Amino acid sequence: MAGKRVAQGEPVQMKEKRSKAGWIAAGIAIAALLAAGIAVFCAYTGGYDKVFPGVMLGDRDLSGLSQQQLRQTVSADALLSGRVTIAAGGEELDKRTQRELGAYIDSGSLTDAIWRVGREEGSLSWLKNAWTMLRGLAGADVPIDLDVYYDDAVLRRTAEEMSRIFDRDPVDGSYELTADGIYATKPAEGRALDQPGLIQALTGLNGGAGTVDAPFDSVPGQELDLEAVARELNAEPSPARYDIPTGKVVDGQVGVDLDPQAAQFALDAAAPGETIRLPAEVTYPSMTAEELEAVLFRDVLGTVTTKVGGTSVRRNNVRLAGECCNGVVLNDGDIFDYNEVVGRRTTARGFGAAPAYVNGETVETVGGGICQVSSTIYYATLLANLEIVERYAHRYAPSYITWGMDATVSWGGPEFRFKNNTGYPIRLDVKYENNRITVDVVGTKTDDTYVKMTYKVLGDTPYETEYVETDELDWGAQQQKQSPYTGHQVVSYRNVYKGDGTLISSEKEANSNYKSRNEIILVGTRGKPASGGAALPGSDGGTAGLPSDDGYDEPQLPPDDGAPGPSIFS
Repeated sequence: MAGKRVAQGEPVQMKEKRSKAGWIAAGIAIAALLAAGIAVFCAYTGGYDKVFPGVMLGDRDLSGLSQQQLRQTVSADALLSGRVTIAAGGEELDKRTQRELGAYIDSGSLTDAIWRVGREEGSLSWLKNAWTMLRGLAGADVPIDLDVYYDDAVLRRTAEEMSRIFDRDPVDGSYELTADGIYATKPAEGRALDQPGLIQALTGLNGGAGTVDAPFDSVPGQELDLEAVARELNAEPSPARYDIPTGKVVDGQVGVDLDPQAAQFALDAAAPGETIRLPAEVTYPSMTAEELEAVLFRDVLGTVTTKVGGTSVRRNNVRLAGECCNGVVLNDGDIFDYNEVVGRRTTARGFGAAPAYVNGETVETVGGGICQVSSTIYYATLLANLEIVERYAHRYAPSYITWGMDATVSWGGPEFRFKNNTGYPIRLDVKYENNRITVDVVGTKTDDTYVKMTYKVLGDTPYETEYVETDELDWGAQQQKQSPYTGHQVVSYRNVYKGDGTLISSEKEANSNYKSRNEIILVGTRGKPASGGAALPGSDGGTAGLPSDDGYDEPQLPPDDGAPGPSIFS
């Protein structure tokens, strides 16, 4: 029984040994096949003449490209042909290719880098290359970096060009006074492209296409200060005028009445950068400079000539005062002040001592006689129908001009002043010639009216003769010490006529109360005989009055009964 069991077990051991041997043989066979496959795959990999599978350049799949195809695919023309849209502030500025933006690549180095994928050299390189092939076939990507370079000069030029397209200067608030009114522009923001920021954004594309939003800066416009505009413009209108310092006609002042609050309300409702007409009252000059130039000083409004008598010193004083007044120009509304124009009469200025009235007596005073110039001007201004501001009659009726037509002056007062109320500039033309002084008031006549001056004597005050004893004369001898003047109460009238002689108006101009002055006779008492009688008594008939720079003594002329005329001298 025991031997039978042994015999029966031998075939079983033989069967197990054969099974193990089979598995070993199969494994060896499989390993051989695997080794052969690897060898074949490695051989395939080593002989592969295209770009390995899975090689990617950006979003471009380069797998399977031949070297020639690869060179074409990675050329600058191919890789940098994508268009870039340049925008700023939501506004498209331009479209350009990368090459137009100055981009360039090293195509040779890039081709070599791509071709070297899967073709490494060195120990176990065959295995590494096969693994690269296997991974690529399995769908794994092998990315290749695209290095894009830029020409800095082209980028800067591009940024400058985009700035010229995009940039906008700010609109400052402004205004303009025109013939149609006042126009104001509401301020508007400007903008300035950030050129370095645009360059950075362009290079960030690294050769790709797309849209680049360039950064920019806003530049605010200056606000318009309508309060200041109102202060500057608001004014009353005035016509063109004669500029005395330059001797030229200049335009007048535009009248403006601008309410800054109402103007601001209107401007706030406008769009940025919009120009609107502001609510304002604008009044333009009634006369332009060109219009004034055409009529300037074309007419003689009044002329008077008076004869100059007295000493040579007095005549020289009259000449000097006349020269001070000659050529004086007054714009409409200006006031002529005789003392201000002639100035203080001093020997340093060439004036000499000549007779003048002081407290009723005739004394030698520097500047004596210049009242003849003020009186001649006064009479001429009356004939020119000008407004008299201030005038005083002489203490005694003058002999060189019609009664009521004189104007006495003295430094410190009395004054003589008149105003130009013609609406146009006027000029005084004063000429001294052949012991006569002539005053022409030159201006612009707007009608054919003219003026005649008349006067009436309301009453006379006779003088008296005073006798004053003196031991400087022999007994019984007489000598006149002071000539007499009869006093007169005179009223003058300004009579305005039409060109055809029709009287328009006759108005009282002024009262002139000329004082009387007594005659003084000196009676000699020297050598008075014992039986001689008493000297004749004198009487005091003098009165106080205004001082005068005119003491020229001539016999008084009789009144002309109010007959009109420019002068009592021809």
